[in-house]
Amino acid sequence: MQTGELTYGAAPEMVAELVSLAWSTFVGSEIGRVDDEVATTDVMCSSISIHGPWSATLLLYCQQQVATASTASVLGMDPAEVEQGDVRDIMGELANIIGGNLKGAVSDDNAAWKLSLPVVSDGMQTVPGSKLTTQLAFIGPWGLIGCQIREHE
Repeated sequence: MQTGELTYGAAPEMVAELVSLAWSTFVGSEIGRVDDEVATTDVMCSSISIHGPWSATLLLYCQQQVATASTASVLGMDPAEVEQGDVRDIMGELANIIGGNLKGAVSDDNAAWKLSLPVVSDGMQTVPGSKLTTQLAFIGPWGLIGCQIREHE
């Protein structure tokens, strides 16, 4: 679902491709885009901000069991063995990979672009003063994954 007018260059199709590519290469499982809405309650959320001529925050979120199963896949462990710190690290790294690729896709050589450090939280994050421009949902082997792009000044 696209919810607002884009002011720069992060088309939903490009974001969907970057999320799918990062998930399949890093987590090792395929995800597909769906029209469902992903609940924003009781989730683990990771975010990363891009700053340049276009400024936005990417939020990646899913239910805790999806985050735990995905972490177990990355680390080659049983989900019961995964510690919460591992889950936070993997969710942060996923946001970092997607955000870095998104920055590379929209940046040019004529401007200074910056990428923040990822932030991971239990619960959905907010980006005060931002405008939701893209909201995507994906389904993987363990459940739904959501991604939002929120533009800000």
